Amino acid sequence: MEGIVLKTIDYKEKSKLVYLYTPSGIISVKALDATKTKLGFITTLNQVEFEMSSGKLPTVIEYSLKKSFYSIYESLTKVGVLTPILDIIFHLEEGVNHRRIYSFLIQTLNELLDTELPYQILSIFLVKMLAVFGIKPELKKCVRCSKTNLVNFSCLEGGALCDSCSLYHERNYQLLQDFQNLYFSKEFKDVSLNLSYTDLLDEIYQYYAIHANFKLKDYHL
Repeated sequence: MEGIVLKTIDYKEKSKLVYLYTPSGIISVKALDATKTKLGFITTLNQVEFEMSSGKLPTVIEYSLKKSFYSIYESLTKVGVLTPILDIIFHLEEGVNHRRIYSFLIQTLNELLDTELPYQILSIFLVKMLAVFGIKPELKKCVRCSKTNLVNFSCLEGGALCDSCSLYHERNYQLLQDFQNLYFSKEFKDVSLNLSYTDLLDEIYQYYAIHANFKLKDYHL
């Protein structure tokens, strides 16, 4: 099995309880004598391959380090971006496609590791994850009448509005274009935006606040 270490907490003397995100979802395992023999396993943002015992609270038997993303913590901006990304993972519901999300998370961390545009990585991640929560905005047709001559975007109504249902609004039309570019982008770097990342993230956070059952953690430190 493989996974990415999300967090650890103390568990009895010299041991840790380790929470990992895996292709099967979040699991917790005991790492005995962790401070001496399992430092690589308990380090946050390490991607590891491991074997564990059976039981309700299994113990890690052996592991190998696949990749470390720990250097993300060297940038305060990237740490801020990482906060809502991991918050999303902890809020995933049962029944989602964890294997696909796990792959996307690894891709996101790889991009965040090397990028000079961490807010772009966060924006793409958050917009694409809307579909996982079943709240993807309607971006191709009007949310009211299904017409396609789109002139506006409403966070409250969950998507685009046409010229029959709304007046043209320049900023909201730019917001619609940005949502479209983020959601339909195939590469993290294949994005052209109208709004600043700060303004765009404010709108994305508002969208989550209205349509999801939780409030995202702030990306500002």
